Amino acid sequence: MNFDNIKADRDGAIMWLTLDRPNEANALSLPLAADFGAALALAEADSGCHVVILQGAGRSFCAGGDVAGMADAEDKSGYLKELAGAMHEVILAMARSRLVIVAAVHGPAAGAGLGLVLNADFVLATPDATFRSAYAGVGLTPDCGVSYLLPQVIGPRRAAQMCLGGHVVTARDGVEWGLVGELIETSELGARARELGESLAAGATQTLGPTKQLLTAERLSGFADHLDQELSTISMLGSNPDTERRIDAFARGRAKSRH
Repeated sequence: MNFDNIKADRDGAIMWLTLDRPNEANALSLPLAADFGAALALAEADSGCHVVILQGAGRSFCAGGDVAGMADAEDKSGYLKELAGAMHEVILAMARSRLVIVAAVHGPAAGAGLGLVLNADFVLATPDATFRSAYAGVGLTPDCGVSYLLPQVIGPRRAAQMCLGGHVVTARDGVEWGLVGELIETSELGARARELGESLAAGATQTLGPTKQLLTAERLSGFADHLDQELSTISMLGSNPDTERRIDAFARGRAKSRH
């Protein structure tokens, strides 16, 4: 299973999916969204696969959407609609999947990266992991289900702190807030993720998918409609002059930091 922007490695009943754009902090580009969706579909179709472990290559889990791509796009609204739409297909596939999804988080999980965390069933994090909304910094509103799931997971007041106030959540606070399930030493993250995956796969696997669907049924009622609202709002803001300025400034700053 060879992809350009994601690594897909089968390990028994576990599929390891590694976001593989380390030089761009695993920012979610259109090609990565396509690879992600294809890799997830392969795991879904494999009856011997029961667990997906999602991680990021390099120093970050996922810095969010591909701001460089947004900056380069002549039609930013059109690009945002295409990118968020592609990722929303992946997000819905995760939400509806029979597979148990474990997010193994180190470093930053921001914007759409936070969305990936919220759409996982288990979240393991290292002490250097951080969680932030980050959308307002580039003049955008949340996508990838962040505005839907975050208030449900951590409560509306704390969600407002993150999305409106820009609060950055540490891994330790993430455990207290219910965003993180376990705090794991960096050197032990992969081993603990494998241990959890193997434990899940050693049980009555025929119950995993149906139980997951029962647990999330109420929480995900109306999820697809809400994703459509997020898509409409974020793409509309792409033509806002202040948003365009913020996107360009952010992309320039990130480019300078890599040199």
